[in-house]
Amino acid sequence: MFAVKKNITYFMIFLIVFTCCTQETEGLRRVLRGRRTLTRRYFTGLAIPGWSLVLLIGISELLLGAILYAVMYKVILTKEVESRNTYAPAPTNDI
Repeated sequence: MFAVKKNITYFMIFLIVFTCCTQETEGLRRVLRGRRTLTRRYFTGLAIPGWSLVLLIGISELLLGAILYAVMYKVILTKEVESRNTYAPAPTNDI
């Protein structure tokens, strides 16, 4: 049951992202009425308003940046630095 809920959740997230990426559609249809032909235009906008689209993109960029920072912190910054003294004075030819 848990796997089904998890898959449904992923599917809904996919649908929301897919809806954000689809373009607005405009349709044109001719209606025949007797001797006259009527032309009707249909316009449907996005299902999500523009402000919410901007908000979702901003939040997703922040989350992606936080995840990238956490991964880089674990990989790069938490490495042990070897504190081995590699400096040696140059040999001199004192006789």
